[in-house]
Amino acid sequence: MSTNQLPIISIVTPSFNQGQYLEETILSVLNQDYPALEFFIIDGGSTDGSVEIIKKYAHRLTYWESKPDRGQSHGINKGFRMASGEIVAWLNSDDLLAPGALKVVAQAWQKNPRLGLISGQTEIIDQAGKPTGNIFGSEPNVINSLLSSENPISQPSTFFSTSALKEVGFLDETLHMSMDWDLWLRIGARYPTLFIPKILSKSRNWEMTKTRTQLVRSGPEHIRIVKNFFKQNPDFLTSIQKRQALGSGYLRKGRLDYEAGKWLFFRLDLLIAIFYGMKPTQRKDLKLFNHAFPAFYFSKRVYSYLHRKMTTIE
Repeated sequence: MSTNQLPIISIVTPSFNQGQYLEETILSVLNQDYPALEFFIIDGGSTDGSVEIIKKYAHRLTYWESKPDRGQSHGINKGFRMASGEIVAWLNSDDLLAPGALKVVAQAWQKNPRLGLISGQTEIIDQAGKPTGNIFGSEPNVINSLLSSENPISQPSTFFSTSALKEVGFLDETLHMSMDWDLWLRIGARYPTLFIPKILSKSRNWEMTKTRTQLVRSGPEHIRIVKNFFKQNPDFLTSIQKRQALGSGYLRKGRLDYEAGKWLFFRLDLLIAIFYGMKPTQRKDLKLFNHAFPAFYFSKRVYSYLHRKMTTIE
């Protein structure tokens, strides 16, 4: 495969005070041995030595800057707007590309250049870079994702068509936790997608890198993303599916509010989920509803027990 046949891939790395991981991230991109590469580092004004690390590799970067920005999504969008590649992706400054990942993506793209998105699997590592034994990432399906309010794709292993990105719009800069889910839903609703069952990246343990406050913030973001999706794609789901999607969203928000100790909000979330017809089916959700409405679920269990007894007697 000659260089002039390869699609240009543009990687954007947003960075802010992640100096302890940044060099490893940079090298995981530069050591891809992929000649048609653009690499942008958008630093938000780090004060931990990150700038010195970036300068060390400046001659191999397409562009870099270190200026205060309006958050991660804003920084990524800066890089996207400068990118000239047919394929774009972002890699956070504590994540890594797996060796040979870009060639795998390029080969898949060449077979089907109409793709709007390619995603793969991610190996989860701890803060020291050791594998945890967990692998994340599965087949992207917009309808299933909406109905479950779950994001099946792994962000560091996801690559977008630049033309698709420009059509649906860049990252929503008002989102801080779920901007990747929002973007791939918008692209997946209009373009074919491809899942590659190979490890394309390594990511630090998510729970280690997100605070409880940040996790709770993702609940309302999911609800807003679902509602905005319905406005932009009014005929994509049936009315019953829309109710299920919203019910799943509020159930997910309830789990997060419960874990954060926001008891009032957690009960309200579950009531709204019930309003949309959501029924707890998993054991963890049954426990959640039981904790929220113990009297109701206790009486329901007693009724079920007596009903079984009466049926047996008859």
